[in-house]
Amino acid sequence: MVNQGFDLQEFAKAARDKSPTGRSAMFAQLARLFWRRGSLMRPKEKAMLAEILRLLRPKTRAETRLELAYEIAGSTLAEPELLRIFAEDTLEVASPVLFAGNRLTLEDLVAIVAEKGAGHGAVIARRKWPEMATPNVALIDALAALEDPEILRGLLADQALPFSIPALAHAAECARTDIELQELLAARRELAESLAEEMMEWADPRVRETLNARFLFDAQVASAKSPLYGQKVPPPEAVLPVTPGVDATPALEPIELAPATLIQCLRDGQLALFQAQLAQLAGLRIGLVRKLMGENGGDSLALIARAIDLRRDEFAQIHLLARKLKTKASGIGAADLGQALDFFDRTDAGQARQILARWRHDSAKEALAESEDLAPTIATTPPDDS
Repeated sequence: MVNQGFDLQEFAKAARDKSPTGRSAMFAQLARLFWRRGSLMRPKEKAMLAEILRLLRPKTRAETRLELAYEIAGSTLAEPELLRIFAEDTLEVASPVLFAGNRLTLEDLVAIVAEKGAGHGAVIARRKWPEMATPNVALIDALAALEDPEILRGLLADQALPFSIPALAHAAECARTDIELQELLAARRELAESLAEEMMEWADPRVRETLNARFLFDAQVASAKSPLYGQKVPPPEAVLPVTPGVDATPALEPIELAPATLIQCLRDGQLALFQAQLAQLAGLRIGLVRKLMGENGGDSLALIARAIDLRRDEFAQIHLLARKLKTKASGIGAADLGQALDFFDRTDAGQARQILARWRHDSAKEALAESEDLAPTIATTPPDDS
C-alpha cells in the first residue's frame, strides 16, 4: 500500500490504544490517507482499506467522523469507496457527503436510499449535483418508493427529473390526502391516462377539473370496463328505417344491449343495427366501429370483444356472421376463423380495455375537433329569407 505522507509511528501508537480516543485517531489517519492517496491505490487496496474503516467506524467518536465528513464532502479527490464509508453513517455524519457535489455514483446513492431510508433519501433529493450529472430513473424510483410527501413534492416540482410509471404510482398513492401533491402529479407530462383516470375517483375537484381538461374524460362515453348489458337505449338515428313518401317513421322498440341481441342483429341481416349496439357497448363512435370492422382481418373486432367481456363462442358467432354480411359470401374458411380465435385467445382483457380507452379518447378528440371546425361555418351561413 502507498504510504507517502503517512506517519507510521503515530499510526502504531494509535493502534496500541484501544480506547475511543485511540480508535478515533486511527480512523482519522486511515481516512485522510485514503483521501489524499486513494487515486494511487489499486482496487484491492481500496477495498481492503474501506473494510478496515467500516470495522473502526462504530468504535470512532461521532465528532471525529463528522469533522472528517465535512473535510471530504466536496472534494473531487475523494474516491467513491471512501465517500461511501461516510454516506452510510448516521444521518448527521452522512448529510454533508450526501448533499455536496462529489464522486458518489448514482448506483451508490440508490443503494444508500434502499438501505438507510427516508432520512438519507431526503438529503439526496436536495443534493447539489456535479456538472453534467443528474438523477436517473433508478434513483428517482428509489426515492419515490419511500412514499415520503416532502421528498415527492420536491421531485415532482422539477419537470426535468425523469419519472417512470412506477414512480408516479407511488406518488399517486401518497397524494390521496395531499392536494399539493395531486396538483404536482397532474402537471407531470409523463402522467399516463390510466393513472389519471384513477385519480378522477378521489382527487380534489380542482385537480379533477385539470385532469378532465387534459384527458377529455367528460367527452368520453361510459367506460367499456363495465358493459351496459341488460340496459335499454333508444335506437340510433343512423339505423332508423326511412320510408319514401311517408312523413312519420314508426317508433322502434328500445334496444336491449346484450351479446344475444348483437348476434340476433347479424342473423337478421341488420349490420348497421349491430354496429350501433357495439358502438354503444364499447363507448365508440359508430363511424369508428365501421372503420375498425373493415380492418386487420377481424383483429379489431376481437379486441373490442375482449374489452367488453364477450365469451369465445359469442365472438366466434359474431365474427362468422359479420364476415358473411360484409362479404356477401355463404361462409368463411376454417383458417380465417382460426386466426381470429387465436388472436382473441392471445389478447389480454386488461390490455384490450386500455387500447379501447385510447380509441375512445382519440374518438372524443376527433368529435371535438369536428364540432370546432363546424362552428365557424354555421356562424357565417347567411339566414334563409324565404
